[in-house]
Amino acid sequence: MSKYIASIPLGDIDRVQIYINKSVKTLAEIKAETGADYLINGGLYQGKQAVCHLRADGRTYAKDPYTYWGYAWDTGPDITLRSVPAAERRNYICCVCLLRGGKAETLIYNRDVGGSRPRTAIGLKDGALCLYCTDNGRTPMELQAELLALGWESAVMLDGGGSSQCDLAGKRIVSNRKVHNLILVYTRKRAPSEPDDSDKEEKAMSEAYQVTPSVGVNIRSGPGTGYSKVGAYAQGTVVTVTATRDGWGQTEKGWVSLDYLEAVEAAQRVTDNGLRIQARYIDAGRKNRPGGVNPCGYITIHETGNAARGADAAAHGSYLNSAAGEAALVSWHYTVDDHAIVQHLPDGETAYHAGDGPKGTGNARSIGVEICVNADGDFAKARENAASLVRLLMEEHGTPIGHVVQHNHWNGKDCPYTIRHTSGAWEAFLALCEGGPCAKTNRQTVQARFGLAEETMDYLEAYRYGADLLQKLAAAN
Repeated sequence: MSKYIASIPLGDIDRVQIYINKSVKTLAEIKAETGADYLINGGLYQGKQAVCHLRADGRTYAKDPYTYWGYAWDTGPDITLRSVPAAERRNYICCVCLLRGGKAETLIYNRDVGGSRPRTAIGLKDGALCLYCTDNGRTPMELQAELLALGWESAVMLDGGGSSQCDLAGKRIVSNRKVHNLILVYTRKRAPSEPDDSDKEEKAMSEAYQVTPSVGVNIRSGPGTGYSKVGAYAQGTVVTVTATRDGWGQTEKGWVSLDYLEAVEAAQRVTDNGLRIQARYIDAGRKNRPGGVNPCGYITIHETGNAARGADAAAHGSYLNSAAGEAALVSWHYTVDDHAIVQHLPDGETAYHAGDGPKGTGNARSIGVEICVNADGDFAKARENAASLVRLLMEEHGTPIGHVVQHNHWNGKDCPYTIRHTSGAWEAFLALCEGGPCAKTNRQTVQARFGLAEETMDYLEAYRYGADLLQKLAAAN
């Protein structure tokens, strides 16, 4: 019995390919044909058809009515665990998610992939792509526990049983089964004159920088010009540098020269319930960042309408700053979930969120706020956080409560849907926007004064908003 695990630093990866085995070749034949350094069988399939979600080099080979956690990337060094399908990425694959954020995921799989059987998996750990293959029996729960103990940050179980096979830099587990798809990893080939800098010290960090040159900056697979190009960042892009080495900074998509980056001062804006606003702006030059001057006369409230698990504020930020978001020609200023507020545009820029045209009052004169409705989030808490953001924006821009409006106000769309379809919810939200954290309420007086429903009053009390507000309302004539 054999078990092999490979850990490949992302900076050493030139390309990750999903190989579609059209000619039904063996692992050895594919190795000889492609010259890949690491090969492992891919996702589930039935007969000659892949299942779940699968895209290879921009072509979709399998669709599913549901979203799943899986890995998505364009070239390889940019591979991340995310909700798939990911329309803006050239490659994605999913199967059974085992780990996310260094924690065990609830396992969801069909009975035919359960039991004790050979297993394969793909994952990420400490800035490296990890591949796992064993021909010894493991249940999904046992595999999950093993990878968790190994410290993997994320992991997806691939096809198993008789399909389990690999060639991890010469360490092989062979199967006679010819599978539908495989994952191939090509490492960067260092030129003979290029120094081996593997022993150079990396400094861990987490700081925001902005790309300064008008032509942008190249992204490379490693810290130096001798490494291959894996993409580029446009001027104005704000990137997070997580490590530095010899004048180069490591970002989510690869390494860039620090000579072309300018440090961005950490965000200082914090709501009155303690949430720091995270600025992650849409790249300058994208069609869904029209610029212009927004006088911030209104604040428009939306709901994302995306109930998929993982569709939180950060995920919507990634969407807006992608080819898909640009193609859809949509944008807004903030997305709020139950734990974060992410800003996508400066308040003073216009956006495409209100559906009333490029020069319409909603798009050109209001700040767009989207509230997440993801199934694995707490919508009531997200709504509370959105109200805290609105309070801050009202204070900063002098916007009156009468100018806090629904998306419906501008073009008649039934949005924010959940709030609009819950009795008294909009009135409760506006009350939150005028209030602040408190301990007591004047329920009967306020309820009688404004004719609010019992459930609205319950909501105000349950989330501890309005004691000061309700006292003011109770005294109002």
